Amino acid sequence: MPQNIAPGDAIRVKVVKQPTNTAARKTLVRLLSKDPAARKADALQRKVRQANFRTKQRGGRVWEHRPVKQRLVRGDVGETGALTATVDVLRDLASVQRFVEITPA
Repeated sequence: MPQNIAPGDAIRVKVVKQPTNTAARKTLVRLLSKDPAARKADALQRKVRQANFRTKQRGGRVWEHRPVKQRLVRGDVGETGALTATVDVLRDLASVQRFVEITPA
């Protein structure tokens, strides 16, 4: 990880290697989900899911149909994200540094 990145800097993270364990994949997904474009897409998807929420009567009970959430960020090789380097982000990046490439944005 570049040593010249300080808290508050804008950075770009790119996944260059497939994570070898589940914890690293989850950390990458959590980090890449902080990208403003990913947040905007997630908010749009949330609106669509709420619009398609349906209830119906079946046997005297109310049944709810909730569409399954589609995971937009998966932590696969080639995914990129632009985020602000905060202390918690830098700590998480240090734990998955062998899977990512970090550059100043």
